[in-house]
Amino acid sequence: MGPISGSTNAATGMNSTVACALQTPSGPVFVKAAEDGHPWAAQNTEAVINPHVTSVSPRLLFRVESSGWDVLVFEFAPERSADLAPDSPDLNLIADVVTALGRLPLPDVSLPTVQEHFAKDADSEDLEQLGGRDLLHLDLNPDNIRVGARAQVVDWASPTVGAAWVDVAGLIVRLLDAGHTPEAADQWARQLPAWRAAPPSGIAVHASVNARSWARTARTVPFPWAVRLADAAGRWLHYRDRLDVARCGDAREAW
Repeated sequence: MGPISGSTNAATGMNSTVACALQTPSGPVFVKAAEDGHPWAAQNTEAVINPHVTSVSPRLLFRVESSGWDVLVFEFAPERSADLAPDSPDLNLIADVVTALGRLPLPDVSLPTVQEHFAKDADSEDLEQLGGRDLLHLDLNPDNIRVGARAQVVDWASPTVGAAWVDVAGLIVRLLDAGHTPEAADQWARQLPAWRAAPPSGIAVHASVNARSWARTARTVPFPWAVRLADAAGRWLHYRDRLDVARCGDAREAW
C-alpha cells in the first residue's frame, strides 16, 4: 500500500475496534481491525465469506494477525450510505444489488441458519417457513449499503442460510423507518424476484418474529434507532395482519 497520507473514521459500526478509510499512494482502502477479546468482533466471519460475495461487495485485499490485533484491508467502497427515503434515486441501485445478492450461490462454508438466528423469538416449527438454501446478509441497513455508480453491500458480520426473501423482509422495515408506508414498501419490494416468490405464510411468520426481535432489542438497548425500528417492525406486522384478514375474507366469499 505504501505510506498512509490520511484517514477518515467510520461514523457507525460496533463489530470492530477500528473502522476507517485510509489514503494510500495506490488509492483508498477500508480497514477493519479488532483487538483480541472484542465482544462483537466478526473478523474471521468476514474473511471467510468475502471470496464468495465479491460480486456485490468490496474485495478483501489482505489480512494481518499480529500483536493481539486482527486487521482486514478491503477495497474502498463508496463512502456514502444508501438513502432509503421514498423519493431517493438510490432505490433503483438498491434493488439491483439486493436482486444480485439473492442470486448468489450458497458457499460451502459453515454458517448458522435463519432459524437459529430467530430461535429466541418463535417456535422452531414456525421458523421452518424462513428456511432455504440461500445466502443471507441479514443486516441490510442504510450504512451497510454503500452507493456510488452502483450499490455494494458491506459488513458481513452475520451471514446466514435461509430463504432469499428474508433479506428483503428485513429491508422493508428499514424502508418504513425511512418514511415509506407499509403499502409503498411492499409495492417496491415486488420488483425483486425473491419477494415475488415469498410465501404469504412465511412473510407473516417473519413479520411476527422480526417485530418481537426488534421489541426485545429496544428494551435491551433503548437507543433512539432501536426504538424507531421496533416501531417500524410493529407497523409492518400490523399491515401484514390486515392483509391476512382481508385474504381470508376473500377466500370465504369465493367459497
